[in-house]
Amino acid sequence: MATTKAASAARNGLDLTGKHALVTGGGTGLGRSMTEALAEAGARVTICGRRAEPLRAVAESLLAAGHEARWIVADVTKDADRRRLFAEAKAVDILVNNAGLGERKRWLDVTIDEWRAIMQLNLEAPFALAQLFVPPMIEKKWGRVINVSSIYGLIVGDPALYGDWGVDLASYVASKHGLIGLTKHLAATVGATGVTVNALCPGMFPNTEQNASKAGNLVAGIEARTPVKRAGGQDDLRAAVVYLASPGSAFYTGQSMVVDGGWTIW
Repeated sequence: MATTKAASAARNGLDLTGKHALVTGGGTGLGRSMTEALAEAGARVTICGRRAEPLRAVAESLLAAGHEARWIVADVTKDADRRRLFAEAKAVDILVNNAGLGERKRWLDVTIDEWRAIMQLNLEAPFALAQLFVPPMIEKKWGRVINVSSIYGLIVGDPALYGDWGVDLASYVASKHGLIGLTKHLAATVGATGVTVNALCPGMFPNTEQNASKAGNLVAGIEARTPVKRAGGQDDLRAAVVYLASPGSAFYTGQSMVVDGGWTIW
């Protein structure tokens, strides 16, 4: 007798049926791709962001495909919005801290206000959201926190690859390194509770920041030095986020999963 797709997923611990996932910044780019992957794996998804239209479009697309989805406009850098999000989203099994930004600017010219704005979104918001959403996970002895960092949470950019576009991203690099540190700390703290905390570190995905008009030959240059000889595509984070969110990842915590085509191995 043939094994069904659903049965195979359950046996491998990858079935998210009955789980509720919250994805911050889930209306665009990689956030949308990860949201779709979680929904396709069976999760009920809630997405949030600062703009209604992208969120509505994603939710409506998922609903039309037969998935459970809702959207909430919220600015995760604001305490009142975070608390309202917690109240409206209700019980969450999977928290994906995806919302984030970087500012390309000479580090000597970055103001403290500009620095703090990046830290608030990339590092403080994931911490504050974990404070809200993780305690209920601990109570029910099951939960998954996925902090979307970057390979620049592990390394810094090679200026030779970026040319005139530049790679001076001091606040972004510091915040993403900090997010990996936070991931490890939380994983160690809640390790015995049934809650896992991991970081997901994408490499170059041209559908996001590499589309900047001044990028020049950056994509081609990085593809040339990447072992798989290409940049990341829309499907390349899907399996990773589903695994990190799944029951099957119970023995995987405090780690930084790098999805970069091998870019960082040399």
